[in-house]
Amino acid sequence: MSRRLRRFEGNLTASRALLDVELKRRCDQAPELIAAARAAAMPSEILAPLVGARSLAVALREQGMSLGEQAGSENALSVALHRLMFEVECNPNVKHDWAIQRPALELKVTEQRIIGAARVYNDSAAAVNRLVRAIPAGLIARMMGGREVPLFEATVVELPVGSDEAEMTEVPARHEVVPQAPFHDDTVALADRDAGVPGALL
Repeated sequence: MSRRLRRFEGNLTASRALLDVELKRRCDQAPELIAAARAAAMPSEILAPLVGARSLAVALREQGMSLGEQAGSENALSVALHRLMFEVECNPNVKHDWAIQRPALELKVTEQRIIGAARVYNDSAAAVNRLVRAIPAGLIARMMGGREVPLFEATVVELPVGSDEAEMTEVPARHEVVPQAPFHDDTVALADRDAGVPGALL
């Protein structure tokens, strides 16, 4: 049992680290696309939510917020990015502008990596949760320090959006995360496929 629990928890730790790397990569890549979009005079009503979403995602990560709160901000960032990238694809003025198309393409690749990393993390989390809940094995697992872990679920967080030039300087200790249908079902993560495992256990 101890070997099995350690293996599951090791998989969980590794998959969480991979997910963190890809989410950070997206935050690092976003400013280049934002700058190119500003230079191309893209609509401010599209850029403003993107700037706010990125700032919030970075702030929550730096403040060590829960996985559920990070999922909400990361999904909001993905929604804002997809909205801008859709505009980039449809706007004939930037359709052949490599300065904006290149960072958009790089972010699309990162989005796909995030989808894969989130799937792996959620599968690992579901395996740990099943083991901890099992009877009677779960009792032994809990005695050995095993505990249920949250999934990384698709949620949408309400953003404080101002001017696209504004930078968020203060973030409240908690943000309301509102579960609803995401803009893109696979943007941040997929729902847990095991009906016996609930959503994020916050």
